[in-house]
Amino acid sequence: MKLIKWDPLRDLLSFQERVNRLQGVRGADSPIDRGPCWCPALDILETADAYVIWAELPGVGKDNIEIEIIGRKVVLSGRRIVENEYEFAEYKSVERVQGYFQRSFDLPGPVDVDNSAAKYVDGVLQLYLPKAEEVEDRCVRIECMS
Repeated sequence: MKLIKWDPLRDLLSFQERVNRLQGVRGADSPIDRGPCWCPALDILETADAYVIWAELPGVGKDNIEIEIIGRKVVLSGRRIVENEYEFAEYKSVERVQGYFQRSFDLPGPVDVDNSAAKYVDGVLQLYLPKAEEVEDRCVRIECMS
């Protein structure tokens, strides 16, 4: 008998696939078509003049991270790919998660997107998002710097 590790995301993704079918979402817009999913841990700090966010993304290349700010919403997404070094070997255990990830959350206040910055060091992404007076209704992508 082969034991299969329960993956709660699989059930959630199955439900998401049904919702996507009802809404007519197909192709790259569907999380199902992106392969396995995982969810990085986040810390969100609010200071007097900014929001600072840390996301644990070990093993994710800087070029595989996308950061979008849409109004007060921040969307982090990307992909972690684990290379198989042993072509003719069989895994007995796999605990390192790979595949697509996405986290989105709303901030309590507006952000100055033009002065926002991202830094990625040692597998930790740090976002610095200065507060703004009013929300700009546009989508902005932020590039990661090492």
